[in-house]
Amino acid sequence: MKRLFCLALILVSVMSYGQYLWDLNRMANYRTNPNERVQAAINGIIRDADKKMTDAVPVVTDKQRVAPSGDKHDYFSMARYWWPNPKTADGMPYIRQDGKRNPETQGLDRETLSAMEKMLTIYSLAYFYTGKEMYAERGWEILRAWFINKRTKMNPSMRYSQVRMGHNNNEGSNSGLLDGYSFLIVPDAVTILSQSKFAKEKDIAAIKDWFAQYLNWMLESKQGKKEDIAANNHGTAYHIQVAVYALFVGNKEVANQYISSFVERRIMPQIEQDGRQPKELVRTRAYGYSCYNLKHLFDMIDICRLQGIDLLADEQVAQRMVAAVDYLTPYLGRPVSAWPFQQIADWEKEQQNACWLLYRADVYFPAKGYMSLYNAHTKAKLSSRNYLLY
Repeated sequence: MKRLFCLALILVSVMSYGQYLWDLNRMANYRTNPNERVQAAINGIIRDADKKMTDAVPVVTDKQRVAPSGDKHDYFSMARYWWPNPKTADGMPYIRQDGKRNPETQGLDRETLSAMEKMLTIYSLAYFYTGKEMYAERGWEILRAWFINKRTKMNPSMRYSQVRMGHNNNEGSNSGLLDGYSFLIVPDAVTILSQSKFAKEKDIAAIKDWFAQYLNWMLESKQGKKEDIAANNHGTAYHIQVAVYALFVGNKEVANQYISSFVERRIMPQIEQDGRQPKELVRTRAYGYSCYNLKHLFDMIDICRLQGIDLLADEQVAQRMVAAVDYLTPYLGRPVSAWPFQQIADWEKEQQNACWLLYRADVYFPAKGYMSLYNAHTKAKLSSRNYLLY
């Protein structure tokens, strides 16, 4: 009873801080009424948290190769589909080979940021589902390392993200802002971890200040302005990040601007009536990018619902989202040769990503039978943490 009371206090308190991407009400229901998948996922999160308890926090200052600025606090990644030019002695400027990943991009901050996202998710969820302070302490260690500690924190910009060597004075590209999507979990992590005895108001304020600076850079930088007008998954991801970070730091004007324009700027132009996403279908990994963009669109639908805004109340929007899901599902369980566009790698992986779209779509369109399709094709482990988040 004492444990349940403590968990209830966490829920009541976090509601006052706000929700962003994670539905804490639904998660709380999972906590008190777990089904088989949810219980397995909770056990898996606890197991993962315990395993990583003594692992070092991955930070941007750890990398051996620093950004062209020479500042180890600057986030640095290289564009994954850009390769040395075989026609020049020094390989400059790099050239694009869409869908073919350059191994030179490994060992930089994209991997570090992804590792941080995974670790912070694990400890935030472990604390949420158990109430144990040792998990919250670990979560705060991660947050302070990335956003507060002067020795290890990241500078609040993506100026050197997805650098295309030999281009733009070796500064980053607008596409690099996509790397920052990993930060999207931070506001919810702060909301959850703010109830711990290890939380300090000054630290919460410092993190919000970091995101206020980062948001300003996104809005004012050349990279950010160019990404804002991108008509594919990049524009979608940028739009969502701006909306969430603005909500997090209390910039209501920007938040309202990006939330109110999302349907007109992202959903309707990107999805044809038959469900095709033309900007994604031209890629060499067309199925994968169609899933990727649709995942982002569902993220924003979730985000808006938590703000009391139902984007799917508009029948045309609902029809486009259903059409986009339905366009991808006929290829589940079939060979890549059945797909009429290119998908040069990761066919099985992307089919599983499509399954998670079905799982999420079932929340909004239960009459479509998406859960039956999901169950028929998913290969997800019972312990997948997605069962806690979706």
